[in-house]
Amino acid sequence: MISTLRVALLIFAAVLSSGCCKLLSLDSPSGRAGSNSNSSSRRNGEKTRAESTDEPAFTRPPLAVQRGQFFTWAMPAQWRATETGNGVDMNSPNGRLWASSILLTGNPGKTTPWDFLVMLMGKLGATEINQISARDLPPAASGYPGINWEIQEFELTFTDAKGVSQHANSTCGILNAYGAYSVVLQSVSAPENEYDQAKTWLPLLPQSVAAIDPGKIAYQDQLIPIRNHPLDNSGLIESWEQKNLSQDRISKAQREGMMGYERMVSPTTGRHYNMPLETYDGTVGGYRNPDHPDEILSPTQP
Repeated sequence: MISTLRVALLIFAAVLSSGCCKLLSLDSPSGRAGSNSNSSSRRNGEKTRAESTDEPAFTRPPLAVQRGQFFTWAMPAQWRATETGNGVDMNSPNGRLWASSILLTGNPGKTTPWDFLVMLMGKLGATEINQISARDLPPAASGYPGINWEIQEFELTFTDAKGVSQHANSTCGILNAYGAYSVVLQSVSAPENEYDQAKTWLPLLPQSVAAIDPGKIAYQDQLIPIRNHPLDNSGLIESWEQKNLSQDRISKAQREGMMGYERMVSPTTGRHYNMPLETYDGTVGGYRNPDHPDEILSPTQP
């Protein structure tokens, strides 16, 4: 059983990275040298892309790597995490944003990804659960002959137990075998009016969860990362351009799984951080340590 789940989850990780147990829940704008014609256009009332977009430029939070008893994970400063042997739940200081990564095994009966999600959310007090979209991801071999993981990604809305309208994204894998089922679930959630910004960084939280000792956490070698989502927020990309980041670097950030974050490390403490590109400080040629701003972080080894 143990080896079967390990093999299955490793395959499952590869499937999802190619394609969220609470649930959900930028140098001034003139940094680029401007031509006289650009200045004239602005005086004539034309708007830049950042001015004309519905979403203004914003700065995403640095993510500091934490270490618990069973897992390591990355989240913003002041966030709270609840860790068990089955995974990690993370929530913002005001309790409005959530991220979760869990694995459950040996549950009696049979279920589907959506049915399990609805059942879990109901137990957490969610109401008015509405599926916006569902995407079938490729099934993954489980290690049991003829039995595969059923994997789906959902975008949904719901009302949480406090009466707040939430917008969420969840990737759920279900393995039904021999009268019982196992679940791999990664979810993120934010209030409806905060979701468009939150989705540009929040998925990195459950993706960051990794086991310290696989033998102690529900038999898995690692929790699966959620599927990479394209980073296409125009206000955010404008902020990178205002920082004079090269187009090559911006393009790289858009297509990589880190969603425009770079892995860095403190040269003095050894603590790791995931830093959003828009926090790059061109005056010092690097990223400032969020905990010690006088220190410049170093790149991590590949």
